[in-house]
Formats: sequence, structure tokens, C-alpha cells
Amino acid sequence: MGSKKQTCGKTDVTYDDRCSYHCSCLPGAGCTWTVNCPGNIVTTGTGMVATPGGRPHVTVAGDLAVCAKMLAKTWKRRVIVPTALRTRRIRTRTLEGTPEEIAQALGLRLGARR
Repeated sequence: MGSKKQTCGKTDVTYDDRCSYHCSCLPGAGCTWTVNCPGNIVTTGTGMVATPGGRPHVTVAGDLAVCAKMLAKTWKRRVIVPTALRTRRIRTRTLEGTPEEIAQALGLRLGARR
């Protein structure tokens, strides 16, 4: 198996290609990354500084259902994955906008706030 490298804020994150990756950056609040690997091994950290300007954005890669769980934790909202997409893996994607816009772009739905 190989490894992948992503940048979250100003931090380089290297992870196994079997894992799912999530980076969330909020202007003024910095960036937070999460890597979730098989066996329920979760690693998180901060990118320390968000790149200046713009709207909130996230980068996701890996198993869509696992990415949805990571987004739910970040957004403090339930994220619903349609049955047809539960086993799907996605390539690295960076999406910008509100949680609703990002969920829609990934084919997901948002539930109630927690």
C-alpha cells in the first residue's frame, strides 16, 4: 500500500491510502484535519493557520461514509449518506461554501443540528 500527502492550512499531513482524510478551514478559526484508518484508528490535528481570505472550505478523500462522519463531527450536524453512495470512495476534493452547499456537492444531506 502507498501513502498520500495533503496540506491542511500550513501543515503537511501524510497518511496511508487506505485511510479517509478530512481538512476543514474556517476563516479566523484556523484549520483542523482528521485521518480515519481501518480498525477505527483516528488521528486529528490542526493546520495552525488558515490560508487568508474567502469562504470556509473542506478537503475530503477516501470512503464517503467515513468522510460524512468526519464532516458531521466538524459541523455538529447529522450528515446523511444515501444508500447508493455508502460504499463509494472519492478522490481528493476541495469544496468551498456553506455546509449545505458542500453536502449537496458530495451528494449528501444534512440533518438536524446536535
